[in-house]
Amino acid sequence: MGVMPDWMIRELSHDSKTQLITPFSERVDGKKVISYGLQPAGYDLRLDPRFEVIDWAKNAGAILDPLRPPTADFRFKIEAEDHYIFPPRACIIGWTTERIRVPRNYIVRGVGKQTYSECGVNVVVASVHPGWEGNLRIHIANSSTVPITIYVNMGIVYIEFHKTEEEVEQDYSQLKYPRFQGHGPTGQAA
Repeated sequence: MGVMPDWMIRELSHDSKTQLITPFSERVDGKKVISYGLQPAGYDLRLDPRFEVIDWAKNAGAILDPLRPPTADFRFKIEAEDHYIFPPRACIIGWTTERIRVPRNYIVRGVGKQTYSECGVNVVVASVHPGWEGNLRIHIANSSTVPITIYVNMGIVYIEFHKTEEEVEQDYSQLKYPRFQGHGPTGQAA
């Protein structure tokens, strides 16, 4: 299983049929920027300014159950201009600014950027299956005991496209219950 190189990511993103990553950006970095855009064998996705913060205080005393996730009553929506002061031990459900379309013969692996992990911010990205499309949903947790600034429209997660041995028989969009297929920062199918 190989990893897609930079030139192929660029080519497939500019291809009107494939539209691998939109909007696509060449690498952007600098002194006051958490890098995003094209990398040698991957891509740094940005955090969209619209996200949801889980209000643990409203959920106090409740048992959390993954089969019955906290309802919208336990979340409040944020639209940050350029940054958000992330409270200690808080959890955010966010989306990437970029929309990705995974080809039928690739799977995407993602990890949080080291810039944030060095500050105690954990970014969780599930594997993204062949045929999945949308703004990537990410879970962000401040594991520290102090507030941390997170920046919107800057890099938050690094992804790689890994080629499968063969094209899949059934892609993610063909599953009976394709969770989050086509969803974006508003939580609705885009």
